[in-house]
Amino acid sequence: MNYEDTMVIVADLGELKAFNIKKNEGMVENELKVSYSLEMLNDISYIDAHKRVQDVVSDSAGRLGTSGTPNAGKWGSSTGEPHNLQNERKRRSLKDVANDINMIVQNEKPRQLLLAFPQESNAQLLDALTQETKNVLTKNVASDLINTPTAQILSHF
Repeated sequence: MNYEDTMVIVADLGELKAFNIKKNEGMVENELKVSYSLEMLNDISYIDAHKRVQDVVSDSAGRLGTSGTPNAGKWGSSTGEPHNLQNERKRRSLKDVANDINMIVQNEKPRQLLLAFPQESNAQLLDALTQETKNVLTKNVASDLINTPTAQILSHF
């Protein structure tokens, strides 16, 4: 594969790493050898994705109205409306990752984009990418490579 003007992005809901592919040439036993390495362009951490639900909400279910109120303990404490907080946090994180990928592609203007994102949210991420980003996306790997050593990432594509 020709990696000229190619960018690699590996991400999950908690982190995004963007790399440019650098071509390395050298003589080995009087023969020109070509290899490629990744050069870090961006490393973004999405802090909200790492927080637990109890760190985000202001009250624990069941604590409201347990003491100091006339009806404390008579009817139990309500947890309020079900809010699907974890799904909403996942949706927002996915939107943030997609926006950052779109911005990086818009700023760097690669000819090709190699993308790795976990399988469970891969389709939703692709839906959130702009057409400009989709036009340069040449390979999409539905796998979480965010903790893969940099030297091994390119072998997955």
